Amino acid sequence: MKRLNTTTNEKNTPKKGKNAFSVNDSTTAVKKAADKKHKHNPRFKTVAVILLLSLITVCICTSLFTVYMLYRRYQNNPEHSAGKPSPHILSVSGLDTQNGDGSYTVTITAVDSENKTDELLCYFGAKSQPELIEDSEWLNMTDGVYTYNVFDTGSYYIFVSDRYGNIADVGKTEIVINAIKSITINPADPYMNIGMVQNLTAELDMAGENDSTIVWNSSNEDAVTVKDGRVTALAVGKAVITATASNGLTDELEITVTDLLRAPRLSSEKPLYSAGIYTEEQAKLIDTVLESRVITAGYGTRAGVVAAARFIPLEFKYKIPYFYENGRLDANPDRPVCDGEGRFYHKGLYLTHSKFEVLDKTKIRFGPATWGEPLTNWEDIGHLVPGAKYANGMSCSGFISWCFLNGGVPLGDVGAGDTPEYDWELCDYGERIELTEELMRSDRVKVGDMIGCDGHIALIVGLDDENVYVAESLGNGIVIAVHGRYDDVLTCGDYSYVMLLDEVYAKHNGTGDLTDMWTDYPENEDNK
Repeated sequence: MKRLNTTTNEKNTPKKGKNAFSVNDSTTAVKKAADKKHKHNPRFKTVAVILLLSLITVCICTSLFTVYMLYRRYQNNPEHSAGKPSPHILSVSGLDTQNGDGSYTVTITAVDSENKTDELLCYFGAKSQPELIEDSEWLNMTDGVYTYNVFDTGSYYIFVSDRYGNIADVGKTEIVINAIKSITINPADPYMNIGMVQNLTAELDMAGENDSTIVWNSSNEDAVTVKDGRVTALAVGKAVITATASNGLTDELEITVTDLLRAPRLSSEKPLYSAGIYTEEQAKLIDTVLESRVITAGYGTRAGVVAAARFIPLEFKYKIPYFYENGRLDANPDRPVCDGEGRFYHKGLYLTHSKFEVLDKTKIRFGPATWGEPLTNWEDIGHLVPGAKYANGMSCSGFISWCFLNGGVPLGDVGAGDTPEYDWELCDYGERIELTEELMRSDRVKVGDMIGCDGHIALIVGLDDENVYVAESLGNGIVIAVHGRYDDVLTCGDYSYVMLLDEVYAKHNGTGDLTDMWTDYPENEDNK
């Protein structure tokens, strides 16, 4: 019998050596690799633990928040809070007592179902449905009290809410206000010259039906009288004008009366100004009155410029002389740089030596000299003699530039000619239209437009059916010349075009309180 050979075939048996391995060897190798991996990543277990704990924490917090929200929803659900009584409004007072300004002070007092005043909210307004009231309209009550001032007649609804959202209400409350809330004197010029008259008006802020009678009173009837709002300046001094409403509310306006100026009057002749007539204090008051006239008309408006242009020829007691000009603030081809000599491109009137402080000292040629003081002339034209002295005053373009500056529409210290070499002159502003009868019969020409020719410029300060009134500085000084609107203004030879300035004024403050004509007071002993 042949013996079974148990010896492994040499061909199929792995040989012992460095590349030979067994099953046990393979398992051992895997274990060693894993041990080696863990040995080189010691933070692996720590990170895993942290992530696991974080996940557990998030789950717990989410669960707790969900439980809390379900509890709040349960508490606020009407089905579950129905058993809790609504807050109780204890009182609503003030509906029968009107304040001095016509308002009512409504006071609401409330408690919650546990007689506590914490966390109560109140609504007082025009909404009749609580569900339409926004969160911002619910206001916190202070110790269960809420106070509201009512200034307008109307229907008001009152609601009180507790911390559970339960609402108590007293429904609609009608409040009827009949009261004058305030009285205000309308803006008016607080400076008047002796003999001047102005009409004051007052506005009443009222609710409901009221007596609208206004009673006027003057604190100093020797200086100022007032009747039905019509104020008359009698003598130098001050007076407080009071407007009183039927319920006793008042407003006041202080009026200052001066004799340094005259009531506005058009006159062909008045004395030429001589230097040194006014003190510094008096000159300052004259400047203040000028500023007040412009502000009342509208600073920076067409009316403000016209107010400045009317001031010297109508209210100033003296005529400011004409001076050809020694130069301007800005250099140009044939005019040297100069300040205050035939021009005064500054605020106010050039009457006293304190105005030297505003002059640019580097641009003084022969001065300084105020209006009326002798000043050396350098121009050789007409009757003017170079080196001779004449009373300082204003040239034509100097006066018009001054009017625009003081009126709040500064155009610059520029001239009146139509010279191509000059970048800007007064005739370069606005729309230049040839002066014709057709133009003067149209509605295009307005008070506050410029009128002139090459070498002369003036300002239209008045228009009526027959005449045009032109403020200008010519050989006889600063005056208002009166020309026939459809004939003389066309043939006198002083004007050939009109500068329409709507666009210029629109860039500033517009028209202002413009009047085509001023109040022209007759000459009498009290109005010189």
